[in-house]
Amino acid sequence: MRKFALGLGCAALLGIASPSFAVIGVIVNEDFESYANTAAMSAVWAGFDGVLANEIDDDFDLVPEVTGIGNFAFHPGGSINTLDLASPIFATNDEWIQLTVDIYDNDLSIDPFFPESNENKRMGVGLRSTAPANIVELGMWNNPFGAHHSFRGTLFQSINGTPNPNWQGFDMGVVDRDVNGDTIILDFDNNGNGVIDPWEVEVDAPVNIFSGAKWYTYRATIKPEAVLYEIDVDQDGTFDFSAEHIDMPATVDGFNQLRFGSPSGVSSSGGVTFDNIVLEIIAAVNPIVGDLNSDGFVGIDDLNIVLGNWNLTVPPGDPLADPSGDGFVGIDDLNQVLGNWNAGTPPAASAVPEPATLALLGLGGVAMLRRRR
Repeated sequence: MRKFALGLGCAALLGIASPSFAVIGVIVNEDFESYANTAAMSAVWAGFDGVLANEIDDDFDLVPEVTGIGNFAFHPGGSINTLDLASPIFATNDEWIQLTVDIYDNDLSIDPFFPESNENKRMGVGLRSTAPANIVELGMWNNPFGAHHSFRGTLFQSINGTPNPNWQGFDMGVVDRDVNGDTIILDFDNNGNGVIDPWEVEVDAPVNIFSGAKWYTYRATIKPEAVLYEIDVDQDGTFDFSAEHIDMPATVDGFNQLRFGSPSGVSSSGGVTFDNIVLEIIAAVNPIVGDLNSDGFVGIDDLNIVLGNWNLTVPPGDPLADPSGDGFVGIDDLNQVLGNWNAGTPPAASAVPEPATLALLGLGGVAMLRRRR
């Protein structure tokens, strides 16, 4: 697990490497290393309920499974730890807000395939206005039929136009589990009355209900018109799954409070470990027409994406090769690349075009005058 160099301080898609962002200012960089004990951390995070720790014992056998990575905060659930910002922050066309957090999941959550693990975790990190108004949160919001790794953005519009989208799971696919034939019986106490209630669960269940005991990195990038949510499931620097809320209202308020723990103080029957809570202002990344691989430059790599999928429908062709969005990789897509050729800043080591590619590029110049009919 990575550790950031600073303690708490103040200062001014699927399976593809995320673009790097230029940091304009760090507002909070909390790695929990500057605290001598839990009391010292409680003096910074108001209402803190939990413990400052440096090891994790997943199976409670008094032998820690996670050690040697420095301090982190274990939160048992049911309360909120808050940090008020000096002044509200806003996302603009030039400056975006980015919130990142590492969360350790001990995998003791409601799981239809392992019903002995019955914790219902509702835990996360959130950024909000205390008005209250806008809320952006990342973390775990699981139930027997819902997704485990989730995100939330209220007072915004979702991608399908649904207002005020509440907790939604990352779409991490489904997995076929042939257990007890067509359905799986999950026994749990649904209403807390001490009676075990049987439920039937579909065999195709979201993978993110049971992802394993490990660290996960969550990230929310807040733009003026959208919030992009991402999750890195193995901390290799690639955010494996993402989702986006778009069409936010023009009257979006700023954010003035950072939180971690149980969202809005709701109950959680399982605790969660937090580390590396980072809140930054980053330079907006405005896409360049023709920059298909999002490296900030329109060049040979983008051309090769189109040529490598030439004359294919999408799918099975690569969606990146179809910037025109017409479902076919052809002249219209080539023209978007060639029409903005050499725009942006070249990467440090640019590929040299092959002779055949240069020939195609020459043909493409003629192709720009023609459109697929």
